[in-house]
Amino acid sequence: MKTPAPPQQRPTLFALTRCGPPVVFALALAAQLAGLALLLNLQVAGQPFWPWLLSLSAVGLVLTGVAGFITLVSVNRSREQSARTQSLLDEAIEALPASVEIFDADDRIVAFNQRLVDIYPHMLPHFERHASFEELVRLSLAGGGVPDAVGREEEWLAGRLATHRAERTRHKEPLLQRVHDDRWLRIYERPTPSGGVIGVRLDVTDMVREQQRLAASQAHLQALIRAAQNGVLTLDTQGHVLELNPACEALFGFSMAELQGSHIELLLGLGHAANSEEQRLVPTALVGTPREFNARHRSGQSMTLQLNVAEVKTETTHLFVCIITDMTERKQQETRLRQANELLARQSTTDGLTGVGNRRLFDHSLQLEWQRSARSAKPLALLMVDIDHFKQYNDHYGHVAGDDCLRRVAQLLRQCAGRSGETVCRYGGEEFTLLLVDTDLAGAQVVAQRCMDAMQAAALEHAASPLTTCLSLSIGLAARVGKTALSSVGLVQAADAALYQAKQAGRARWVLSHNEGQAND
Repeated sequence: MKTPAPPQQRPTLFALTRCGPPVVFALALAAQLAGLALLLNLQVAGQPFWPWLLSLSAVGLVLTGVAGFITLVSVNRSREQSARTQSLLDEAIEALPASVEIFDADDRIVAFNQRLVDIYPHMLPHFERHASFEELVRLSLAGGGVPDAVGREEEWLAGRLATHRAERTRHKEPLLQRVHDDRWLRIYERPTPSGGVIGVRLDVTDMVREQQRLAASQAHLQALIRAAQNGVLTLDTQGHVLELNPACEALFGFSMAELQGSHIELLLGLGHAANSEEQRLVPTALVGTPREFNARHRSGQSMTLQLNVAEVKTETTHLFVCIITDMTERKQQETRLRQANELLARQSTTDGLTGVGNRRLFDHSLQLEWQRSARSAKPLALLMVDIDHFKQYNDHYGHVAGDDCLRRVAQLLRQCAGRSGETVCRYGGEEFTLLLVDTDLAGAQVVAQRCMDAMQAAALEHAASPLTTCLSLSIGLAARVGKTALSSVGLVQAADAALYQAKQAGRARWVLSHNEGQAND
């Protein structure tokens, strides 16, 4: 089913204005031509044409008036549309966050917005009188508005004019310029089809100052890194060296070019195979607690290094900063100090003449082993040893020989003690002690007899002895199970009493304490 066409409407004057003046003028011309044709027909027919002439003239005048009215309405409407467009354009330019300046083909400023006045308020009168670009620049230079041009104004002006004119013909990078009040402007200039120039000045002061601050901070950081005594290097996520400071070069003896790209394991002397990347040390394993590594200088000298690794991760960067401290000298000092302390401890507990323990070591060991015996309920034995007629030995052979005799006897007793836990000490003068842990009287007798046999086998000459021509020993034995409530002094007293008995019995023998009542020579 078809939809009926809408009824035709009669043309109105408003409808004709929409058609525009050319259409109306065409209608008027058509009416006049039709009238001329009618007049010619009437003339041929011999009829009077003056009434018709007057009517047609009136119609033509009316149509001509209508056309003029329509033309006036159309022009006013175009002007209103142009004014609205210009107003919108002006509002948009004023709303821009940058200044706008327009120069004509003669390089004179013909338009600008309020942003330009805010930057150069003292230049407003010159803007309003349409000054040329060169004149505006010269005025700015004269007022010190371009700090970078002070002292070389003409040279700077020539360069600026060349840049400004070059923008008319080809695209160039924007100009960054510092102006009065330490403000920074990014200047964009582009040619117009009419031969002029449109300039846009964007205030980038905050951005430039931030860049300057970052650049200064980076330069400060680089200076600190270069001057640092510790080695500083950066690693990628796989542990390869990216950058390093001079201290790191001196530390390892390799140049930056030689170290860049190498793996941190090579510097630390770990030396995994090149084809075992998954087994290599990764920087994430080093982050946190400082770690020590033994490495080597290029010369082969061993070093002790301490590594502190920090992770740097941003949206665009992921790397690791490694601070390397050379601990070699400190470790050597610690080793020397430990050795010195050990030597001091040995000296404080060692008899200087014989090399066995001294009385201080004996007292300390006795107390320690007595408490241990009390806890374990295992016996502790003590041998008190005396060199027979040592005074006569000294008188006969001299003190130098006597000292040598003491050293030889101490060495013999140390060999007889056997086990490392058995302490041999010089108790005083020519007396020695053997402290035997986990040893009962039977075990003590075995050691005592071993000492007697060793001395006899040594056959050290003692011509001044009233007993025999060789050096001999007298030994007192005692054994106890330690008790917390009792003092260890009782064990010493028992062994000393047994030694006294051995001397009274004629020397060159060992005797158990009187509680045990046994002797052997």
